[in-house]
Amino acid sequence: MSNAETTNEGTDHYQRVQEFMEKAGQETPDEPTMPDADVRRLRAMLILEEALETIDALGIDLMVEITRGDEELDIDSFRFLESDDANMEEIADGCADISVVTIGTLISCGIVDAPLLEEVDRANLRKFGPGHSFNEAGKLIKPDDFEGPDVQGVIENQKG
Repeated sequence: MSNAETTNEGTDHYQRVQEFMEKAGQETPDEPTMPDADVRRLRAMLILEEALETIDALGIDLMVEITRGDEELDIDSFRFLESDDANMEEIADGCADISVVTIGTLISCGIVDAPLLEEVDRANLRKFGPGHSFNEAGKLIKPDDFEGPDVQGVIENQKG
């Protein structure tokens, strides 16, 4: 078990984002807690805005196909069309901004990033076990016996 897991310390990035949020008057709970609907809505809007800007910077035009009666929007509802407008500086800025808003979302939920990221990283590396493959787009398909990260265990470990 790493130091971050036992002490529940956030990464340096986490601490800088937390400082920003506190200066902006945003709540930064000390332990896992569900934020109210207004905070959740704000976090959702920020994540989507930065993701869409980054997709655009990658030179990809995104089309969403919605048909009447669809109850859930999933990745198959999206078409990713290549354009010639990729911009390296905007890609880098977008990825950094996505990190800020997602870490900020963890902070607004009172979840420290380091132990969570370590658990998810370990699980992602287990995806390369026997039986893994890649789909036609190059996405890794995890093996049938893949065991996902213990996210709930990480959250429980952070409760006071």
